[in-house]
Amino acid sequence: MNFFRRLKNTILRYHRQGVTPEEIAAGIALGNFIAFVPIIGTHTILAIGLASLLRLSPFMVILGAQISNPLTIPLQFFLCAEVGNLVLNGEFLVLEISRDVNYLNHYILPIIVGSLVLGLAVSGMSYFLLKLFFERRKAAAP
Repeated sequence: MNFFRRLKNTILRYHRQGVTPEEIAAGIALGNFIAFVPIIGTHTILAIGLASLLRLSPFMVILGAQISNPLTIPLQFFLCAEVGNLVLNGEFLVLEISRDVNYLNHYILPIIVGSLVLGLAVSGMSYFLLKLFFERRKAAAP
């Protein structure tokens, strides 16, 4: 729980420094979307580049992208492949190890589609949850 308390305090510190709740929520949401990009090693570069392009706080975008780390990447790839195959073929992925498997259609394309779907879902949820967090803090403030 100490991690989440520190995360909350970091976000609130940025808010006290003049960063609006919309900018914080948009930065974290963009970072969450970037975290689902299936190309390992590009998340920080994408986060800095898109933060500069969209004039968001690079720190907030990088912070949001940290949901993708060496511990979560295998689970993310598996979930992206499953969701992508469900969207493309209407069924869950059948894991096969064979020389006859077409890797592009069987694994890579579902991972790309699934990463877009899950990236949009997670980033949308994080945006609205952060907005709700700031609204509740504002309502609770005297």
